[in-house]
Amino acid sequence: MSSSKKLGFTLSFDYLRPSLCHDLVTLIDNSNFTHLFIPERWGHDAFTQVISLSRYTSELILGTGIVNLFSRTPAILAQTAASIHELTEGRFILGLGLSGPIVIQNWHGMNFYQPSPIQRTREYLEVLRLILSGERVNYDSGEIFFLKGFKLSSFNTPLDIPLFLAAMGSKNVQITGELADGWFPIWTSFTEIPSYKKDLEFGFSKRRPGLRPKEEMEIASYILTCVSDTENAKNLIQRNLAYYIGGMGTFYYEIIKRFGFIEEANRIRAAFQAGDREGAAKSVSQEMLDHIAVVGSSDYVVKRYQELRQQGTNLPVVMLPHNCTPELAIDTIGAFNQ
Repeated sequence: MSSSKKLGFTLSFDYLRPSLCHDLVTLIDNSNFTHLFIPERWGHDAFTQVISLSRYTSELILGTGIVNLFSRTPAILAQTAASIHELTEGRFILGLGLSGPIVIQNWHGMNFYQPSPIQRTREYLEVLRLILSGERVNYDSGEIFFLKGFKLSSFNTPLDIPLFLAAMGSKNVQITGELADGWFPIWTSFTEIPSYKKDLEFGFSKRRPGLRPKEEMEIASYILTCVSDTENAKNLIQRNLAYYIGGMGTFYYEIIKRFGFIEEANRIRAAFQAGDREGAAKSVSQEMLDHIAVVGSSDYVVKRYQELRQQGTNLPVVMLPHNCTPELAIDTIGAFNQ
């Protein structure tokens, strides 16, 4: 499959009722989309959704996009991934990420910062690689995980399950290049991907033997997308961005500032924390939308995705905004069938 042909989509029972998601998968399966990624928040778990949706497609590659590196041990995550890999006949990607301190500490009840999140990322991927290899796992070189004497049973190993990592910080992007098969940059700025190539290249320089060559690294950028030139569609995107920037701690807030939108980020955060969600949404400027999201006519959206590929994204992922209507979802899917 040519990298220029790869195109992803996200679906979740948290945002659209399961029966509608099933219908949409059938529509996506008969379109130009090649991948389907399922996020996980604090509602439906991602793996149950992947299994449910896999019944409605025989072609799409399915993946978690993402599950966090805290709430499941590497062993149980490897067992789950191996099971779904078998059920989908090899059409599964395990998408991972740190999530953020608010979710990890306030929902999962775990310390996000101790030990270091970077250390957790490295050890988690190293342990997963060992387990999926089918070898007996003796891992005693880490600070977090210590495994001894067991190996994955019941599967024909080694298992070729691609591991994708969500990363935006410099060190985590380096780990992506060193240990992962794909990279999920969220809210990818249309001008930022080239600037991360140095971190990826540094990771590639330390890449372990036996992993996919760096030329096969998938850059799966998540793009908030609405195919509609209505004010309502624009407002949906603005509300989504405002929620994450203003209400989800500092992680997304810092990403937006890193992209150069310091004044906007401060206004959004101040309005949101004051309870003015509408004011927070209106503080998302047109320039910010143009920089990290796509909303407009079908021709405009397709053109912007072409520009994204030119910047280095070889697996762009269409991410619908929360509270998207079924009609808007169908229109957005249809735009990519041109």
